[in-house]
Amino acid sequence: MEEEFRTERMLFGMKRISLCLTAYMEACLREPDISGVQVYLIVYILRHHPEGTYLTELCREIGLSKPTLSVMIRKLVEKGYLAFQENPGDVRKKSVLPTAKLQEKSKRFLEETAQMEAKLCSALSQQEKDQLWRLEEKLLKRLAELERETKMKKDRRLLKREKSIASAQTV
Repeated sequence: MEEEFRTERMLFGMKRISLCLTAYMEACLREPDISGVQVYLIVYILRHHPEGTYLTELCREIGLSKPTLSVMIRKLVEKGYLAFQENPGDVRKKSVLPTAKLQEKSKRFLEETAQMEAKLCSALSQQEKDQLWRLEEKLLKRLAELERETKMKKDRRLLKREKSIASAQTV
């Protein structure tokens, strides 16, 4: 029973860290026209995709749902920090690019974000950071497996129903 409580406490602790991290980003990175979380997304794009990227690639990398990320990016486009560029080979595909406005503010955003990350992570030694990174990867991998299993179960039930309907129609 004690182990169940420890597991529950650990999972709620991870959720609490996520919420507190969002609040900390807001406090450290918020701009008059955009939120701290939006600034952190912009910094991610500047660090990893300075020449632009696609929405689906960002979703896969940072783990936000496509609708959530789409809304965030649309707001950043409206504010002039990001722009869409159509792919000549496929009009449905649009890459997300930093704008000149973002380039002007990029140095400050990158510096403020680095300071925020350094302050937050100063509570951990390098060994602890490495261990935490490995544990995060392990949990994320397991969550992905569980998500696939859950979808497979749902898909199997649908397939079984579809087979029953198809069989009934042939009789």
